[in-house]
Amino acid sequence: MLKKFPSLIWGISRRQFGDCRKSPGKFLETLGLKKKNLVLAQQVHGNKIQVVGTKNKGQTINGVDGLITKELGLTLGIRTADCLPVLFYEPVARIIGACHAGWKGILAKLPQKMVDSLIIKGALPENILVAVGPHVCRKCYEIKKDQAQNFEKEFGQLSGMLVKKNGKIYLDLLIPVIFQLTSSGVLRKNILLSDECTSCQNDKYFSYRKDNDKTCGEMLSAISLID
Repeated sequence: MLKKFPSLIWGISRRQFGDCRKSPGKFLETLGLKKKNLVLAQQVHGNKIQVVGTKNKGQTINGVDGLITKELGLTLGIRTADCLPVLFYEPVARIIGACHAGWKGILAKLPQKMVDSLIIKGALPENILVAVGPHVCRKCYEIKKDQAQNFEKEFGQLSGMLVKKNGKIYLDLLIPVIFQLTSSGVLRKNILLSDECTSCQNDKYFSYRKDNDKTCGEMLSAISLID
């Protein structure tokens, strides 16, 4: 969906590019982006968002899980290894965003807050395009009873969100994310979803659930306005 815009560069790394916590440069070079223009979110599993500009090049923004910019040449980066990397683009208002959506951030309505923040900066919700990258799937994501209760309390009985099997509870993180996006005015047809699981396809992606201390790393999701 986002590939048809020549003024936009975006991509999501794989294991083959190495641990992007340590060296994101190799992956960025394949996209034609410069490491010095990268801005990262610290990612504290919250719902805070920061609007960034050229003064933030090369920085990691403390205390936030979401980034937004209108600045050309600035690259927004999110690192994940099971959580959902979510990229946003509003082509008319020319705004981009990126957020790290783990279960805590989703419960705190980070995706909804991202849309709200984009609207404040001039975006129209019906114009917003969203891409959700590889993440842990519902077959692999087992959660505790209190987590399930919290999701039920916040989102009610969303169909398919929670599945109980063999005495275990599994959560489909995509369902409350899509619910928040569409409830905020994003059109369902404008949401692109990856069908790849970081745990199932651990040969292609890093996964906190499948990897150990020696093998685990993080992928980088990057997005940049270039023209």
